[in-house]
Amino acid sequence: MRAWLARHGRAGPWAAWLWAALCVLGLRLALGLVLAGAWWVLRPYLPIGAGSVWQQAALDMWVRWDAVHYLTLADVGYAGVSVGDTVFYPLYPALVGAAAKLLPVTAAGLLVSTGAAVAALAGVHVLAERHYGPAAGRWAATALAVYPTALFLVAPFTEALFLALTVWAFVLAERERWPAAGALAGLAALTRGPGLLTVPALAWLAVTQWRAAGGKAALAVRAGLGLALAAGGGLAFLVYRQAQGWPPMGVVLRAYSGVELLNPVRGVSYAVAQVLRVPDLPTVLDMASAIVFGGLLLVMARQTRWRNGAWLVYFGLNLLFDLSKHSLTAAAWQSLARYVLVLFPAFIAAGDWLARQTRRVRFAYLTFSSAGLLGLSALYALWFFVG
Repeated sequence: MRAWLARHGRAGPWAAWLWAALCVLGLRLALGLVLAGAWWVLRPYLPIGAGSVWQQAALDMWVRWDAVHYLTLADVGYAGVSVGDTVFYPLYPALVGAAAKLLPVTAAGLLVSTGAAVAALAGVHVLAERHYGPAAGRWAATALAVYPTALFLVAPFTEALFLALTVWAFVLAERERWPAAGALAGLAALTRGPGLLTVPALAWLAVTQWRAAGGKAALAVRAGLGLALAAGGGLAFLVYRQAQGWPPMGVVLRAYSGVELLNPVRGVSYAVAQVLRVPDLPTVLDMASAIVFGGLLLVMARQTRWRNGAWLVYFGLNLLFDLSKHSLTAAAWQSLARYVLVLFPAFIAAGDWLARQTRRVRFAYLTFSSAGLLGLSALYALWFFVG
């Protein structure tokens, strides 16, 4: 494999797709065994499931927390769920629902997430390779695949689909294919609410390209169309919610999930107070994620090699949004350890750094990160909240 990649170097995107597929295949198999093993050991203590032993071990163990809501939406649609489920954006459930016409809904969710994870890792690989070379591309994809919460990339959650659409939007935008980039960014905004935060980052890139091109009108028109498409995706769902007569998103989040948005300073102060008062696993994971990725953002802003304006805008706005959340019923930054998976610039910088390290450093990173991934995956199977 390494010899093949060395021979082909930058031979188009196929090397990136192959590497991504191998990473996701390894992730799917390894975590599938971990989840099935956790179920087998503890099956005497778990509620008796309705399906066969194979179905419970191979499929049902992946359905935890928000995955329950996504699969329910895929199965019955918005008309068949409570108002609390209307905060979940529609693209992922729609794709799973389409696949569920041929497969059981859980298998359909895993299929959609697996395909999206391959596309996400391939996009990260392509973008990192474009800026830092083939080795950085491979290590960026690998760093993401073994990240301790990477199980959410192949579980029935939206992270893989959102990341795939977003990172390929950046790939196409850098190639000045703005209408296609905007369409993908708009679909990302139909996958998760923070997709709208991609618009300022793409606008930064558009202005940079326009200035470099001497103010060409044609580029401005294409970029403007792309940005309009990107903004339209997220706004379309908000308009649809209003047309259905559902309560505003913030009201529903507070009433059904106990989540509210604050200014970042208050969000950070509440999170620090909570981790000092109740240092349980979810709170510690979220705090560690905030520290690590906040530090990476500062490092990238200071280092010329990683100081990409559009990436930093995307990274900074998404992290700021996550730090502004406050949960009234769970860890203050509920699910932050999962949300950082979509901060692709951090993994690109990590991949570039790893590509220039010794084998011993790379081995230490892979060992430590993979151990965390396997441990959190086993806890996830047992209904511990890890993201």
